[in-house]
Amino acid sequence: MTSRRPALLAGDLGATNVRLSFFDEEGGRLVPGWSVQYRVAGLSGIREAIERFLLDSTEAGELRPVSAAALGVAGPVRAGRVVSMQIPWEVDEATIALALGIGSVRIVNDLFVNALGLREVAPGDFAVLNDGVEEPDGNGVLLSPGTGLGESILVREGPGFRPIPSEGGNASFAPRNADEIALLEWLMGEFGHVSCERVLSGPGLANLYRFERSRSREPEPRWLTERIAELGDVAPAVTEAALAERDPACQRTLERFASILGGEAGNLALKGLATGGVYLGGGIPPKILPKLRDGSFFAAFCDKGRLGPLLSRMPVKVVLDDRCALLGAARVASSTFR
Repeated sequence: MTSRRPALLAGDLGATNVRLSFFDEEGGRLVPGWSVQYRVAGLSGIREAIERFLLDSTEAGELRPVSAAALGVAGPVRAGRVVSMQIPWEVDEATIALALGIGSVRIVNDLFVNALGLREVAPGDFAVLNDGVEEPDGNGVLLSPGTGLGESILVREGPGFRPIPSEGGNASFAPRNADEIALLEWLMGEFGHVSCERVLSGPGLANLYRFERSRSREPEPRWLTERIAELGDVAPAVTEAALAERDPACQRTLERFASILGGEAGNLALKGLATGGVYLGGGIPPKILPKLRDGSFFAAFCDKGRLGPLLSRMPVKVVLDDRCALLGAARVASSTFR
């Protein structure tokens, strides 16, 4: 390979992208190195992704021998293997070990590595939605809406958290008012079972938009149709139009998304008794930060009757560092190598 010192290899595999990065560990601190991102749709599987990463790092003069590797994957992990509904690949530790020629390989749930990464992220890489009062011995929770919806309860363990792997995003959507009941009935007609992920994700935001158009019967402006076609995705186009206040239907869609996200975050916060903090990860929250700060999210978060005051004291933060999952995966790789 090369005479350069061995590195950790961390990966984050979602439904849309796979990210891979070298890391060094210096004095217990993780230092990111060369990193790339590939579209899942352009690859045949995880082995091709790793082989392309090694080839690209060689061409860039960044190739490193790998001492250990860990990959966070969207989906339940069983015996070092994932078959995910979101990813068109079967992913297993043996395939990765063979591609890298090493024995120290771990596959873990993507929310697990996101949660571990919280300890590695700098304080300035969080946007605070509610200061609250963090209890040093309190648990936390993490919700990550992106291509899908990940959820995890974070059990307090010393100064940090021990994340519990979860598929909570596939639990049933719980409407909070008459409008959301109408939304549930509309989605049931299309999907049968309606999970939180059917609403709180990129595709979920597109579902909310279709519901809003259907309900209001307002025609879609031509400029928006063209923008959706240009981006190839409804969700970013609707978000963009909503934040720019260019279309009322888009604005109502994003308002509903923020409110439902607040309600679900409050549900998870109660289940985990998250007096240690509520964290919003994933790709969507940083992109809609102005909306999350305008009050609709937090009002829904606290709308839990007698326990509203308890929720109002919980710290709520948005993770801004998109390397959070990679940092968590690197920490898993580091512990595996030891």
